[in-house]
Amino acid sequence: MRTAFVSGLTALGLACMPAVAASGVTDQGGQAGETAPAWRLTRVNTLPGDDVLDDVTVLGNGSVWAAGHRAVNGRLRGLVEWFDGTAWKVIPGSPPYELKAVTAGSNRDVWVFGPGKASRWNGRAWATSSLGSGFSATDADGTGAKDVWAVAEASASARHWNGSSWKSVPLPAHAAAVDAYRAGDVWAAGTKGSRPAIMRWNGKAWALAPTPSITLPAPDAAAVLNDIAVLGPGNVWAVGGVSWEGANDEGDDVTFSRTLVMRWNGRSWSASLGAANAQPYTEVEPDGRGGVWVVQGNWNPTLWRVTGSAWRSTPIPRKAGTDAALFSIARRPGTTTVWGAGFTVPQGDPDDPSANGAFWRTN
Repeated sequence: MRTAFVSGLTALGLACMPAVAASGVTDQGGQAGETAPAWRLTRVNTLPGDDVLDDVTVLGNGSVWAAGHRAVNGRLRGLVEWFDGTAWKVIPGSPPYELKAVTAGSNRDVWVFGPGKASRWNGRAWATSSLGSGFSATDADGTGAKDVWAVAEASASARHWNGSSWKSVPLPAHAAAVDAYRAGDVWAAGTKGSRPAIMRWNGKAWALAPTPSITLPAPDAAAVLNDIAVLGPGNVWAVGGVSWEGANDEGDDVTFSRTLVMRWNGRSWSASLGAANAQPYTEVEPDGRGGVWVVQGNWNPTLWRVTGSAWRSTPIPRKAGTDAALFSIARRPGTTTVWGAGFTVPQGDPDDPSANGAFWRTN
């Protein structure tokens, strides 16, 4: 799963990004002062130039696959990294464009997605398919080698791999994220106009879920869902935020925001808006114990561990003198180990503000 708000940034752009934590953090369920189990920074790349990791996926055997991009001497190309459980490897011949999403059924069946294209790694070489020039995938997931889904936040259609070709499938709304729970039962989350939207595939067609309406805080407010996680038939989470323009006490123009959570209990949906001035939630992932991890903000984010009604927070770990962006988290199936991917940069405005792809994990 992924969410990235600095796609394609090179050194100049990265140097201008503010070092802002997840201000105005709201606890949707309580326990605001308690601390969640620790994460640790496990790897920071040392590749030449800038590199950013936008998405990560983890296989049951412990293999980790991540996709993003790197810029060397002004040239941008895709970056795919693989951890086989022992060592890290940069996969050669990565597609020559920024990669925003990755999903894998095995180490010989890995899909990465860029503007209008999907490329498949078979363990030896890449093969590229066209998804259409107007389709830039923001997330992908699958249940097997013949059932892979990709969605694009700007498109009202999805792409489905049936084992031999990619097919366009209409959606009832725009989807930013997709979670393939099992064959014939796939969920997606995004927006319909200025409202949040959740969709479900029943094996034949996509349909909107009957989610509750929410009262937007301003006429120009827009609510979005950034990610979705299916823990089981009666336990689905979708997270995002609401934003709108306004003025602060000094009369300056500012963007206000609130967090948003939607949950399915098998019978009905509930919706919860957090306190004002809180960065949106960007990622949600099962924790392997019946709860979830929720990421708030991308830049120096807060990680929330949610168990029952208790929300416990921990900041993203980073080396002294650096800032960090976390774009994606993914759990190793059958375990409580969760991986994260993004990048780190030196704080302030150094002479060499290079970005270095980074990995985090629990346990």
